Amino acid sequence: MLWEGRSLRDIREADVRAVVASGLREHLHLEYKSDQYDNADRGRKEFLLDVCMFANASGGILLIGVPERRAGDGQPTGIPDPAAVLGLEIPNPEAVLAAYDARVMESIEERLPLESVAIALGDGRQVLAFRTGNSAIKPHSVRHLGHIYFPSRRERQRYSMNVREIKELVIRTASRLDQAQEILTVALNTNVGQPSFPLIRIAMLPVFFEEFSVNVSSADVRRLIGEFSPRGVNNYREPDYSFKGIERNENHSTVTFQRNGLLSLQVPLPLYPALPGEQQRQHVFGAVAIDIFLRNFLLRAAALFEAAAVAGPFLLGMQIENREPLSAAYPLNVGGYEAAGPIPAASRLFPFMQIVDFGRIDEAMRPLCDQAHQMFGRARSTAFDNEGRWVGR
Repeated sequence: MLWEGRSLRDIREADVRAVVASGLREHLHLEYKSDQYDNADRGRKEFLLDVCMFANASGGILLIGVPERRAGDGQPTGIPDPAAVLGLEIPNPEAVLAAYDARVMESIEERLPLESVAIALGDGRQVLAFRTGNSAIKPHSVRHLGHIYFPSRRERQRYSMNVREIKELVIRTASRLDQAQEILTVALNTNVGQPSFPLIRIAMLPVFFEEFSVNVSSADVRRLIGEFSPRGVNNYREPDYSFKGIERNENHSTVTFQRNGLLSLQVPLPLYPALPGEQQRQHVFGAVAIDIFLRNFLLRAAALFEAAAVAGPFLLGMQIENREPLSAAYPLNVGGYEAAGPIPAASRLFPFMQIVDFGRIDEAMRPLCDQAHQMFGRARSTAFDNEGRWVGR
């Protein structure tokens, strides 16, 4: 897919002009429009169908403001025209994008995540870019003026799916989700070294994974795995290749990136040492460690998946395992800490979360963090403020 692994927020004028100069033709994942859709019913419907078709196929990018070459009969060829004026004069592009986003929210079911941005050109013009991922909850439908449409895309053409195709799409999508969940469950329940101390395991997998599709030997992947310290510190450790993929080990912490795109982490929870003269006690760990490990994992995962050109959506899973009673330490304003718990020895698998946009990881990880702290009797994680923004405490 065009600009695979890059956020549309990072696309610049040079990227768009490079696409035009290359003559990249429209294809399954790419559609050009020379002008905006009109505000009449027909234009609204066309925009919704074009966005929805990508979600029901395998994702794609819609670029508005890129003229196409014309054939002898005047029909668009699907090839960008380097001689035409690129971009559109849009006085308030953010308002235009908000209006398009509102149409999607209002008229497409199931709810469809849409990435949209106005790419500024040097002459004050704009190219509007919309990206729809390969949805893990398809099929999606467009509701417009009392009618329901199920569009999809074949090569560079939009078409309406029939009943048989819709049923097959439901079955295929459910099957891929089931497979991804099964692989994640196995990964999270795989013990590395059978340690006695408490562990957190985190794993992530693209829903539409393919076996042996990831080049784990690329220089960028190797570097990022070598830098993948679970605690976020900058200490490179040379990774090793294995039958599964590439792996980094450090003080009972293991990061593994497999050839099917499965990224997994196992790391011990940091235990508080016993105080001088204190008798033997149960395990106590710093409660915010769960939040920090999960956030650091997601930040590093974003860079790694981009380098490996692995596209979402992704499933995220987390498990906490303790073989002895475990308490969580929460700092007090006056110094010291308050121990909450203990929770009995168990292996706890958290609900899987779906991540489409790495720019919104706080939103994806907060439910897992809240649930983890609720095990110890707290209402929610203290690492987020009341608006759900990361504060890390």
